[in-house]
Amino acid sequence: MVGSGPSGLAAAYFLALNGVQVTVYEAKDRAGGMLAIAPAFRLPESIVQQDIDRIRALGVKIELSHPITSPPEALLEEGTDRKRPFDAVYVASGAQKDARLGIEGEDGSGVLHALDFLERARRGEGAQADAPSEWRARTERAPSEWRRPLAVELGDRVLVIGGGNSAMDAARTAKRLIRGSRTEDVRVTIVYRRTRHEMPADEEEIEDALAEGADRRCPIVLQELVSPSKVVLRSGKVVALACVRNELGEPGPDGRRRPVPVPGSEFQIEADAIVVAIGQTPDVSFLDGSAISLRRNRTIDVDPETGLAAGECVYAGGDAVRGPATIIEACADGRRAAEAICQRLGVRFDRPAVQLPVLSEADIVRLKRVRASRVAQHRGHALPVEQREGFDLVEATLTEEAALSEAARCMQCSSFCDKCVEVCPNRANYTYTISPVSLTLPVVACQQGKLVVTGEQAFKVEQSRQIIHVDDFCNECGNCATFCVHDGKPYLEKPRLFLQESDFEQETGNAFYIARADGRHPSEESWVIRRRGGADGRHPGEESRLVLRSDTGAMIFEDERLSVSLSPDLEIGSMVLKKEFSGTYALVSLGEMVVILQGVTTSLPFLPFDCSATLPQVLKPAGG
Repeated sequence: MVGSGPSGLAAAYFLALNGVQVTVYEAKDRAGGMLAIAPAFRLPESIVQQDIDRIRALGVKIELSHPITSPPEALLEEGTDRKRPFDAVYVASGAQKDARLGIEGEDGSGVLHALDFLERARRGEGAQADAPSEWRARTERAPSEWRRPLAVELGDRVLVIGGGNSAMDAARTAKRLIRGSRTEDVRVTIVYRRTRHEMPADEEEIEDALAEGADRRCPIVLQELVSPSKVVLRSGKVVALACVRNELGEPGPDGRRRPVPVPGSEFQIEADAIVVAIGQTPDVSFLDGSAISLRRNRTIDVDPETGLAAGECVYAGGDAVRGPATIIEACADGRRAAEAICQRLGVRFDRPAVQLPVLSEADIVRLKRVRASRVAQHRGHALPVEQREGFDLVEATLTEEAALSEAARCMQCSSFCDKCVEVCPNRANYTYTISPVSLTLPVVACQQGKLVVTGEQAFKVEQSRQIIHVDDFCNECGNCATFCVHDGKPYLEKPRLFLQESDFEQETGNAFYIARADGRHPSEESWVIRRRGGADGRHPGEESRLVLRSDTGAMIFEDERLSVSLSPDLEIGSMVLKKEFSGTYALVSLGEMVVILQGVTTSLPFLPFDCSATLPQVLKPAGG
């Protein structure tokens, strides 16, 4: 792992759980990445350390103060301090390089950048002599190597430039550091080029900053529609920020209206220190000479399904790929990469066992009543604003009673949703039920004109309730997309079933057609499901077919490449090569078609399936 932030630690955790030896290289002297510099009033250091200790207890080795300065491919070739190279590398180096303003005076004394400022504050640096005693004590307790002096004193007037979460953290931190000043002109000013409405920070972060800023002894003031043009220096030291006022123009690519300077509106804001918090970018200097591709914004380009970044064994994720994002997204990337690495190494990947609730029909009715009511969210106890002088935790965790009450608000969306079914005016979306499936499907390749099994791939469907979209009934009104709780488009993303064969044959992807094929006598009757477009979306227009014999339950799967026979319990029987192909081929599509065919024909028998198909027209079984 290159980097010990949330993404690197998550990947290390899941790999270690599956028996893979992991070494994490961290350039700094503390693990945790962005978590390690979050202000203590938001995230106590002890909580972060507990997670790190749990991961270390799994056998993960974390090397601190060990930056990777050469392309990650080198770790595959020669390792580092090891006698043998690594088998895979996951780049999770984050986005810990502050973006710069690019204006005159930015390098003057008194100009700080947000991540550096927050890291120093977290380490206990920069406390002023008359700061609150709690903060001075924390500084004195910090290890000596963490107490490097700040290049400048903050003084009494601090400007924070930016409107994101880092800017809010910087403003709230600066307020705590300068609050003890005895002068009357003590303040923190947030300078933002648009209005509060366009600020990218979470609304609750903005509200907390402004609520704490209501303190007359050290207010936090928001200056909207203001852009910096120059840092004014005197003897190399910050004394003011030259600015220009803006008005909002036309929307930009992100939907937010662009700030347009107002001619003749130049003015200055006096300041003793300036914190620049306008965003972060990945530091990718160590990728010089690597085969890893970068996007225009200097983030790493990866395969969206696996996180593969270069070659066969270099993966990437987290902020290095996404740009500044959430901890949850970073951890998800780490888990995805861990699963891909295990598959590459031939290691079975298992997640920690989680028992999802099994809902009865009565439970579903009760939960629908819950969804029809509004119950206020339970929040942890918040420290009163007037007591937020030091770095004590502002919002506590829930009590056990509150946690249980909050859990009772859960709508069990992970077990059943049905929202797209409920809101469709044309009844184009239907719920069908299945028995959960857990299969190990072969991964095959074509070698010397024969099919060869080269590996395995797990196929799981854990939810018993599934959704099918009957495309014949849909007029694409968009209701299901508008109300989807998962921010999806069910009419495009759910399996699309076509009742008319002619309509199905015009589709190139995510299209299914089910028919009943009559044999010469009743014992030969079969269900047939056809699919256009592969499970991976990489073969538009390609058709695959599955026949289920009604009498025996035996199945035959066929596409352009191969034909496979299956027993009723989905054990693979014979496999016949039809057309040579390159690379490997996982039979995921087979598993998906079995689930859909069995579920839809059992749960939705009222649908008008075509019963006129004949087996030879639909599918020619393997071997003739």
